[in-house]
Amino acid sequence: MSDPDVSDLISVERAIQIIDSTPITLQSSQTAMEGSYGCRLARDLRSDRDYPPFDKSQMDGFAIRAADASSRLKVVGEIAAGGLSDRAIGTGEAIAIMTGAPVPAGADAIVPVEHTRREGEFVRIEKPVKPGQSIAKRGNDCVAGEVVLKAGIRMAGAQIAVAASIGATEVSIYPPSRVAVLSTGDEIVPIDQTPGPTQIRNSNAIMLQSLLRRGYGCFVDSVATARDEPSVIRREIEKAFESCTVLFISGGMSMGEYDFVPRVLQELGFEFKITKLRIKPGKPFVFGGKGDGAAAKYVFGLPGNPVSSFVCTVRLASRLLTRLSGGMPDDRVIRAKIEGSLPANGPREFYLPGIWNGETVRPLQWKGSADIYALAQANVLIVRPENDGAVASGGVVRALEIPT
Repeated sequence: MSDPDVSDLISVERAIQIIDSTPITLQSSQTAMEGSYGCRLARDLRSDRDYPPFDKSQMDGFAIRAADASSRLKVVGEIAAGGLSDRAIGTGEAIAIMTGAPVPAGADAIVPVEHTRREGEFVRIEKPVKPGQSIAKRGNDCVAGEVVLKAGIRMAGAQIAVAASIGATEVSIYPPSRVAVLSTGDEIVPIDQTPGPTQIRNSNAIMLQSLLRRGYGCFVDSVATARDEPSVIRREIEKAFESCTVLFISGGMSMGEYDFVPRVLQELGFEFKITKLRIKPGKPFVFGGKGDGAAAKYVFGLPGNPVSSFVCTVRLASRLLTRLSGGMPDDRVIRAKIEGSLPANGPREFYLPGIWNGETVRPLQWKGSADIYALAQANVLIVRPENDGAVASGGVVRALEIPT
């Protein structure tokens, strides 16, 4: 049966436009380079000198003149990494050299030691040699003043190594977004408690906490729970916004008698930009904000079912988080052939858990928006467009990669 009010719902495409056009103010800060991991650069980093700063040997071996390779060469010295030779190589000569050492004057090739045979003070070259072989020329990686890391790039191990190599002891970064998670509902209990006959453990909160922290690099300020009482919900929302910029609230978003969250948010001055989505799972989704500039606050109201909360966070909320951290939203979408077939889709864009093996994608048997067990096996969400026709086995589908 189709949704009777589906025409009144906002499409996912329109929701993305709304979130992506929401004004934000970025604030940068200076931090020690080693503390920048996971953050995005606020300013370009430029090289302080040429790299390598000299013609550098890429091998342990011998520095020679390529034209002399067919001759028996006299070894006239040795250069270790960090060392220097004031002797230029002449005709018929070679200098032993280590990886990373500066190439001596007169040499135009490095012969790996395994391609040579040592004969006392002499060395024979046993394979052909070309000029420039195994030499990294000065400035080959970058030249002085060149941008080596652009603003907006996320700092991880390799990026931190680059920053260290150019002596950037401090960098300007966009700090992680400060977020909070609030779960609502009389039926939820902490995960370390035994639920009663009509209660469930609060898997949503810890799921969101982990996803926001690990998947999107957020600083999770607080995680709280509120029973279905407007005054309690209001108190927890106000408390969360004392320090966070973005609040994620799960549960209480529908139109039931005990769905108090939207009303409380409106009373607190939040303007809703999105109230319900043409998406499956996740129809009761809310996005709003209040204030502007550095004082702006944002709220995402998520459905209480965990798969719905997960899908809405990955597909939509992540876009604002990425922008707030100095990045540009970039869906990690793959196109792949499907194993098995899919029936025609209904009027809501549908996100189905699946497994992508690098070549094909296999849809999982999914029992609905509370089926976290299927979601836990998935590494992608198969995207079914609105009113999409049936897909035969081998047909091509789009899938959204799940962050890990």
